[in-house]
Amino acid sequence: MNDIDLANRAAGILNDNLYANIATSKNDVPWNTPVTALPDMDLNFFWSSWVQAEHSKNIIFNNSAFMTFYDSTRARGTNNLMCLYLRCTAREVSDIGEAKKAFALLYPSDHVDLENFLGDGIKRFFCAEPQQVWLNCLSEKELEPTTLKMRTEVSIESIKSAMA
Repeated sequence: MNDIDLANRAAGILNDNLYANIATSKNDVPWNTPVTALPDMDLNFFWSSWVQAEHSKNIIFNNSAFMTFYDSTRARGTNNLMCLYLRCTAREVSDIGEAKKAFALLYPSDHVDLENFLGDGIKRFFCAEPQQVWLNCLSEKELEPTTLKMRTEVSIESIKSAMA
């Protein structure tokens, strides 16, 4: 597959899967959690969480995060080019303008009081900015003793273009 095909595949995965696993850590203790994470046009991913959730506290302490998007209903061993891996920098959204943007992405038909997501509120919006993105390029069934890698990097800019 060429770069455009890889970017289109990545965009398709993002369009078809609302849920991501977000891996975080604090003091060398890993944590992984599923969230509804949606991208904006700049490929920044937004989700909302309770401020006391482990991953929320971890992001405040350590902004390194790793996200995966994939179809969990596919048949085992058929995941070739079907899982997207993202190494990200994550942060709490504290700007009201960015909170409104996150709200519009995550709750397009609901009314949510932004006070719950800012200041003394018990929830927050979070944003993950991808630094590097890969697709898996082999399924488990295709592994051989000579296998050197299972992922192929996909250009963030190419994915943005494919999402437009």
